[in-house]
Amino acid sequence: MDDAPGVLCVHAHPDDESISTGGVLRLAADRGFRTAVVTCTGGERGEVFGAGMDPAEVGPRLPEVRREELVRALDVLGAGPPRWLGYRDSGMAGTDGNDDPASFWRADVDEAVGRLVAHVREFRPDVLVTYDPYGGYGHPDHVQAHRVGLLAAEASAVPALYPQAGEAWRVVKVYLATIPKSAIAVWARELAARGLPSPFEDVGHVDHIPMGTPDEHVTTVVDVRAVLDIKMTALRAHASQLAPDSFFLNIPDDLRATAFGAEWFARLRSDVVVPDGEDDLFAGLDHR
Repeated sequence: MDDAPGVLCVHAHPDDESISTGGVLRLAADRGFRTAVVTCTGGERGEVFGAGMDPAEVGPRLPEVRREELVRALDVLGAGPPRWLGYRDSGMAGTDGNDDPASFWRADVDEAVGRLVAHVREFRPDVLVTYDPYGGYGHPDHVQAHRVGLLAAEASAVPALYPQAGEAWRVVKVYLATIPKSAIAVWARELAARGLPSPFEDVGHVDHIPMGTPDEHVTTVVDVRAVLDIKMTALRAHASQLAPDSFFLNIPDDLRATAFGAEWFARLRSDVVVPDGEDDLFAGLDHR
């Protein structure tokens, strides 16, 4: 097992791992591959949405609650115990949390990269996944995870950098988890047509959508329908973050596979030859 291929996903908060990479993590685990998730913050500034949860009671202990939720979700996904980078949630863009010196957004980047390099060198993944430059939807912690993740993916291979973080390790493939802009436009239209709550603003032309990646830059689409029920079980483990009317809980059955049955990535770097129309983050690794 120690020499099996491995994937390390770098995420901002508990629940992000299930939303954007839950399928690829479970598929990899089912193949006997090594899987792990580094979570950069504890999600301390998340709101309490869960059915039957009293925000006044749950709020003060939200970090503990979210840690427990992450343990359960990672167990469902076969992704091992939590790995923490150790920063506080920065809150949404423009909120007071952005100014918290302990927040991930305010972290010393060199220090944060060193912390992540230690995880990379210890786990020794073939594949590293983080977010696109906009962090998916512009959350400061997601944007910071993109920066720190890419720097750590490269720095981990250089022995002279962060020598205290362990023996150098070269990540073979680096990916950015994202969503094609065309998919966002389809979801927004379908949900609006059905009068359902949507996480997306009204959109016209796909070029006007602030989040997501132009379709031509999406290199890799992984079909996760075979583990979709497991992915959704992992997401439901984050009960504090899911309101009863959540988009994730109320998607119509006929849209469920369309919305959640694929995970998209932009391949940033690969040291091995990969096929056109790549559908597997581990493609090409057998040919090293």
